Amino acid sequence: MSIVSELSKNFRIDTSCNASEEHEIKQLIEFAKIKIPDEYLEVIRERTEMEINIHDVMYLRIWGASSCIELNEAYYIQKYMPHSLAIGDDEGEYVLLYANGQYGFGVYAVAFDDLDEEEMIFIAKS
Repeated sequence: MSIVSELSKNFRIDTSCNASEEHEIKQLIEFAKIKIPDEYLEVIRERTEMEINIHDVMYLRIWGASSCIELNEAYYIQKYMPHSLAIGDDEGEYVLLYANGQYGFGVYAVAFDDLDEEEMIFIAKS
């Protein structure tokens, strides 16, 4: 069974693109300043640029490997939060990232315009 098909019934994938290619994933692994969790790599090996609808209230977008590198560089994520890796956004003001925060390593959200570890909001362990 695929990791994407195991999403909660509260989530619906409204759109997505093809999987990241292995050479793109290798570039992402080399780019990252953290060990990228296997769960994220498993997801992008299946689908990318996923727009996940949550209760018809909001969206989360999960980037593919190439977009991940491009957007981490564009927003200077590692300059402000060196031990993190942005992996998506809420199609609005927040970036989703793997980081070590108040609740340990996990997925956090932080405003694009306030990239500060002190401002991270804990989302989940994975």
